[in-house]
Amino acid sequence: MSAPASPRRVELRIDSRLDQVQLLARALHALCAASGLESRAAALVELALVEAVNNVIRHAYRLEPGHLVEVAFESADGVVRFEVTDRGRRYTGPLTPHFEFDPADTAHLPEGGMGLHLIHSIMDHVAYDSREGRNMLSMTKRLAA
Repeated sequence: MSAPASPRRVELRIDSRLDQVQLLARALHALCAASGLESRAAALVELALVEAVNNVIRHAYRLEPGHLVEVAFESADGVVRFEVTDRGRRYTGPLTPHFEFDPADTAHLPEGGMGLHLIHSIMDHVAYDSREGRNMLSMTKRLAA
């Protein structure tokens, strides 16, 4: 019997500028693929992470550059885990937003809050914590069996 593979962890940091998110997204997509997440799932996870980081830059830091956004990636035990961390404004809204709308009626889709809805629909587990001025959004996605 072989020993379980040790977890692989990578930490990435960007400045709080929207033009930095694309490079971060590419790196995270590659890490997902290298961990065994199939291509379509890796693209969806990348989308969820882009939404999370964009939310930090737009809402926690109010589009103000010069602040640190950290993303930790870990792959172990058949899952990939992500932690998006910032020291901006604390999020106080609902972690699982509820929408009542007709998705076919594109003229009347909600204008805000769709990012969190998207994150929850893609990831298997999502949690948020804020303490001592540090905000962390944790997300997990199981690898296909």
